[in-house]
Amino acid sequence: MTTEISEFERQQNELELRAIAGKAQHIEINERTIAAYKKAFADKGLVVESEIDLPAEDYHLVKKAKDFDSRVDAPQGIKKVIESMVRQPVTVFNKNGKPEVKDVLYYNGYWYGVDSHVIEIGAEFREGFYKKPKLSFTYVDATNLYDSKTGERRGQYKTVGNSIEHYIFLSSDKNKRRKELETIINEAAGSYTRNLENGHLHYRHPSANNDHSGGHGGSFNWNQFCDLSIEELGECQNKNYYKEKSSGLLKDREGVRVEYNRSTDKLEAIK
Repeated sequence: MTTEISEFERQQNELELRAIAGKAQHIEINERTIAAYKKAFADKGLVVESEIDLPAEDYHLVKKAKDFDSRVDAPQGIKKVIESMVRQPVTVFNKNGKPEVKDVLYYNGYWYGVDSHVIEIGAEFREGFYKKPKLSFTYVDATNLYDSKTGERRGQYKTVGNSIEHYIFLSSDKNKRRKELETIINEAAGSYTRNLENGHLHYRHPSANNDHSGGHGGSFNWNQFCDLSIEELGECQNKNYYKEKSSGLLKDREGVRVEYNRSTDKLEAIK
């Protein structure tokens, strides 16, 4: 945003933004947050002038990924290792303005490779969501809102937080959803479903504004993560059992059919 700065500060800001400029040659980088901030600023007649105009975490993720891309010796191989995955119900509004609950996916991991000196290097990645800024106009003097000569408002726009936007929506059809998830794994060289089954496949509770403040957890296996609907996954996370939508039967985390035993006051496997 436009502020009075020294020539030295201007040059430093240019260097900071140059570190995330340009197109990656070897890897795909999630730069949606950077693009969303630039667009929001431009819509207000502003420009992103330095890294402090951007969310710090997102800036550094892109910066490190660009550095990795510039130094990695691609012919020696690049691995994309997905380390965890999360499914979460979010509420979106359709074209008629009616709310709909969607099943979204987001995940993170690391790029791995070696540089020209065969030294191992890496960079973190995150896919499935990005941030959009919330901009609010702030007056410099609440008692003198407008410039007496130009009539323009006296103040500037400032970032007052952000919203989370998701872009990987999973199908409600079990077979299609499994294919979508398996495609993501298969296209990430170095990723294996078995490595994700040890506490890295999660369900996150919904939140009012679709952010990631809701509690999450789960030690789901790959079949459960793929095959359970978002409702079944949430119920299983909360209760350690769920009602199978297709049959109406109660099943435990292992997919074994269970029923309520009144004499023991517990759910027990049906033998």
